[in-house]
Amino acid sequence: MARNRISARKRRTRAHVIADLSLHYLAYRVVGCGFTIEIVRSDYGYDVSIFTFDKNGEIENLNMYVQLKATDKIKISKDNKRVLFSLSKRDIRSWQDEPVPVYLVVFDAKKKRAYWLYLQRYLKSKNLRANQIVGQSITVEISTKQVLRKKTIKAWRRDKAAVLKKIGAVDHG
Repeated sequence: MARNRISARKRRTRAHVIADLSLHYLAYRVVGCGFTIEIVRSDYGYDVSIFTFDKNGEIENLNMYVQLKATDKIKISKDNKRVLFSLSKRDIRSWQDEPVPVYLVVFDAKKKRAYWLYLQRYLKSKNLRANQIVGQSITVEISTKQVLRKKTIKAWRRDKAAVLKKIGAVDHG
């Protein structure tokens, strides 16, 4: 008869596995564009940072942040047109005023597909600020057409360039 025993070792859970799958899904596309992806060691709402390079291989100013979420139980709207995902008010408070683009990537581990959302653009389009949120979270809606692909990463680079153009040169003197 087998006895229940407490494992003497740490275990790798399904949550760990799908988190890694989501990271590698994104990383494959980022590196495929000739860019780099850096894991943020301390997670305070940003899991990775992406650095881009021009056609000559020279690093470009400004980076982008990504918050990765992985799930085996993705929530889809009844009309199958939107991914529904809950975000904390605390994270929104950080992201809304971040000067560099921040993207949410929701990885559907069962279908091996990821959906993305440009967070600041989404919040602005909804005229939403953290201090307006009642409760501790909100549900965002991501079009099921916004599947993460290599061309998505290239579009993110254009978003970043547009932000950099708005910011302009910074005088640190």
